[in-house]
Amino acid sequence: MVPGEGFEPSVEDPKSSALPLGHPGSGTNIAFAPRILPDAGVTSNRLPAFGLVMRQALLGALCLVCTACGAYTFPGDRPSPTTNTGTVTGRVLVVPCAPVEQAGSTCAGKPMPSLEIDYLQGTKVVARTVTDNNGSYSIRLEPGGYVVRFNTYMRVVSGPTNITVAAGSKLVANYALDSGMRVPVPQD
Repeated sequence: MVPGEGFEPSVEDPKSSALPLGHPGSGTNIAFAPRILPDAGVTSNRLPAFGLVMRQALLGALCLVCTACGAYTFPGDRPSPTTNTGTVTGRVLVVPCAPVEQAGSTCAGKPMPSLEIDYLQGTKVVARTVTDNNGSYSIRLEPGGYVVRFNTYMRVVSGPTNITVAAGSKLVANYALDSGMRVPVPQD
């Protein structure tokens, strides 16, 4: 082999450049970068190991900043409750319970699932919640007065349609809605 000359590409492995490490045509030089990466052995002229270290450092700094300023919440994580809000909880029931009820039977109501409840200040909806399968709901609201509106055709039979929430308060507001079904009137 003549010094300064490289090898021809191998016929057996066409992907191989068949040039020895350190050859000017190989694109890879033997270089040690002890101040950047002490155990680095073979690197290219552009120091990709340094680029990887910087990428990880910048990603770590970005995660730290996002977490510190509260812009990111972890999956399944609930925001911590603040003391300047109040909690409104309750249950929504629908009466009567069936289209035809026996005379003298009483029905306390059946739960109304998936009902949207809107909280308005003036004409603007500022918060909303949805009842669960048991007709229960819970919502945190800023202190102030609210008009409670249900997203349904049913009318409110009982329960407050105007509420006032104070900071740190826990208000229970249960509702009964009229489904429109009527008990049959006995015929003469």
